[in-house]
Amino acid sequence: PVAVVGFGLTAAGLALLPVAPSYGWLFPVMGLLAVGSALVTPCLSALVSLHAPMERQGAVLGAYQASGSLGRIIGPALGGLLFTRLGPTAPYGTGAVLVALGGLLALSLVTQVRMSGAGAEQSS
Repeated sequence: PVAVVGFGLTAAGLALLPVAPSYGWLFPVMGLLAVGSALVTPCLSALVSLHAPMERQGAVLGAYQASGSLGRIIGPALGGLLFTRLGPTAPYGTGAVLVALGGLLALSLVTQVRMSGAGAEQSS
């Protein structure tokens, strides 16, 4: 649930960033981005480590970190392309949609875990 809230805050921050009416509005919007990211990042690392087999945790966490690094390389390049082709709001809108999709995925995982837990309780 913490990751879902983090995804929501991050998506809201990305969606609001290009429409902030003044520099004064940028600070609270950037705060949404910072808090959202601070909530999501440790939750995802924990989930990856919890779901990786014990003997492969190092490899799985390394792959998780590598994919994050790859995203930090591809993201700005894609953002620049979207900026030049579609305009200055396109990278933020695209980012907001992608983060919102991640939030929906996280929400579906939370729902599945709760349902599987309820099913286990009923069968016992």
